Amino acid sequence: MVLFERAHHWLDRLTTLPGLRQACAIRYERRFAGNRRENLFRGVYDSFEAAAATAPAARPLGYDNPDSALMYRDRIQRVYPSDYPVLFWLQWLFAQGCTHVFELGGHIGISYYAYQLVMSYPDALRWVVSDVPAVMERGTAFARNKDGLGKLSFDGDFSHAAEADVLMALGVLQYLPETLAQRLAGLPRLPPHLIVNLTPLHAERGYFTLQSIGTAFCPYRIDVLQRFIDGFKALGYTVRDAWINPEKSCEIPFHPQHSLRHYHGFYLRRDDADGASSSRNRLDR
Repeated sequence: MVLFERAHHWLDRLTTLPGLRQACAIRYERRFAGNRRENLFRGVYDSFEAAAATAPAARPLGYDNPDSALMYRDRIQRVYPSDYPVLFWLQWLFAQGCTHVFELGGHIGISYYAYQLVMSYPDALRWVVSDVPAVMERGTAFARNKDGLGKLSFDGDFSHAAEADVLMALGVLQYLPETLAQRLAGLPRLPPHLIVNLTPLHAERGYFTLQSIGTAFCPYRIDVLQRFIDGFKALGYTVRDAWINPEKSCEIPFHPQHSLRHYHGFYLRRDDADGASSSRNRLDR
């Protein structure tokens, strides 16, 4: 690891040489624009709109297209290391009587299907996925044959998150033009429990980059860690657990100070959530 970091450091130094950086940037731009299979990032921008404006015109912007809706089918068949903190808290919340999950950005129901491999769902479970139209259309069609439990549904209206016991956002917040705290502030009722995972956060800086996912280009938000947490605190949430996802990273070529070695996850609960006192006793032991 030390040798790798040293090599990375010297490569970054080399790209600062006159002429070499420009040549490397041109070569990388070709790779980025023509990418079909990699997960690539390019540039640092002040806003969602600024990042979107630099996207090559060859492919769509965002996940709302048929090709992007077909992604991630393999993920319904296994659980990844980054899933286990989510599984722990979700199972704990089910044991406390929670039965209504609203998952923002759950694609075709990836987590819903995968988590069945290692945990049991409550009989009364309602799992609602909210995503872009093309993805929800694909998910609805897929569920007709795949959802044997019949507990999954799709709903693009975020206001219905107000009805949920648990709001989950797993690897989606970076794709939103606004923060989750800003979205939540508009609800008539706040979900008592939040599970957030696979979220890129920087210790000091907030910015956007542009991602190439192979089927589309996506403006990509990276927020300031403490500001991200403070947004939830202002709504009455308390961070009850936090973890990192060491297998996830964000490398932005030519911008080492804006690249990330890991992503973040959190379980947050509103202080007025049902059963708060008994939950706090267990969690603080």
